[in-house]
Amino acid sequence: MFLGRCNELKEIKEGLKTDRFESFFIYGRRRVGKTELINEAIKNTDKLVVSFECIKSSIEANLILFTNKLKNIFNDNYLHFNDFGDLFEYVFLKSLKEEIIFIIDEFSFLLDGDFSIESLLASTIDKYKSDSNIKLFISGSYVSLMKQMVEYESHSYGRFTHILLIRPFNYYESSLFYPNYSDEDKMMIYSVLGGIPFFNSLIDTSKGALDNIIDLVIKKDSILEHEINEMILLETSKTSNMNHIITLISKGIKKYKDITESLSQIGSTKPDYLLKKLIDMDIVKKVFPINDENNKKRIMYLFNDNLLHFYYRYIFYTPYQEFRANPKFYFDNFIKESFYNEYLPKKFESISREFLIRKNLNNEINPVILKIGNYSYDDSKNKINREFDVVTLDKNGYISYECKYTSSPVDNRVIKEEIDQTKNLNINFYKLGFISKSGFTNDVDKKKYNCYTLSDFYK
Repeated sequence: MFLGRCNELKEIKEGLKTDRFESFFIYGRRRVGKTELINEAIKNTDKLVVSFECIKSSIEANLILFTNKLKNIFNDNYLHFNDFGDLFEYVFLKSLKEEIIFIIDEFSFLLDGDFSIESLLASTIDKYKSDSNIKLFISGSYVSLMKQMVEYESHSYGRFTHILLIRPFNYYESSLFYPNYSDEDKMMIYSVLGGIPFFNSLIDTSKGALDNIIDLVIKKDSILEHEINEMILLETSKTSNMNHIITLISKGIKKYKDITESLSQIGSTKPDYLLKKLIDMDIVKKVFPINDENNKKRIMYLFNDNLLHFYYRYIFYTPYQEFRANPKFYFDNFIKESFYNEYLPKKFESISREFLIRKNLNNEINPVILKIGNYSYDDSKNKINREFDVVTLDKNGYISYECKYTSSPVDNRVIKEEIDQTKNLNINFYKLGFISKSGFTNDVDKKKYNCYTLSDFYK
């Protein structure tokens, strides 16, 4: 079953309807659903589909495999191409006589071997696009390589009529894979598996959320552990100390200064390069306080992927690997307490931000949120530092949201504590908000404060 991607699907289908050359550049990390999106868009087409998925091998090997594919499609056993330029021209020439959907999946594998292929493709597009009714799809998973193809300096700049960066699903879109779970279980699954569609498609909804986490992630040699090894660990093993940075962030060491100091202790002098690579791989993200964006000392590096966060925090460097033979025992003794008391409450904050963004984009918040993120308070005179994790900025000023992941509903005592804290710090939040997993007591004035519950997330 195909879920989500409504806007992307609409854009592609509209492009397929035109009577002119259209080119779709689709990129995003592995398993995010690029191929499924293309297949869904062309599902009922009456055009000839010429599709090839590149392999991680030499240019020559890919050329042979692609040639053999074209031999079968066009029933021509004598086809031979000297290079990919000849191959591209052959398909484009065919499109002058019949409508063709031309798909090259995992194009980044070709770029990894020889970036001149991009130039050959660009030249072919320029030569035939005016007369061709071809619909060209170029997709790839190596995001940093693919990004170069749409930058101004690239050979193929300006050759694509549609550029789509496919990102992981948000918390709500991910929940479509397990609609019958409780709201708390939905949040738990997303907090561990994140928004990669393939990962969520593995969930067995006849089991509970925690059982799926144990089977898919915690159990030794689980399917998602193999995915992580293929997707991340093999890539990071090529660059020394990259895993060290990921592990630091998983332990809560998130400021640039602290990361660089730790790296210097092991003799590494390339923190900027390593952090940029991790950002390009969509593993981590750089975060600035929304009230102090130009202060480099306030930069933080946080996980941009829930599965990797969970894996590196609880599994990757654990000294108790042998206990994973009994994954339920391992969870109960080495994960459970921290998971419920630290990990999930922090994820509740980040998912609360996603919730507010979703409401904002659905035009359900007035005034419109202009920025959302953390708010940094620093009183050097009194040596007081505070971080407010969920703060929005609109035309009237800042609203701070206190997120409570507790089994008890939020009452006026909690609200008074937050009011007193902001008054004592002399912070000018023009309004306060509260987001509670377990709701609110009847004495809370929901007209005075912005109040949301976990159940609101999934409405």
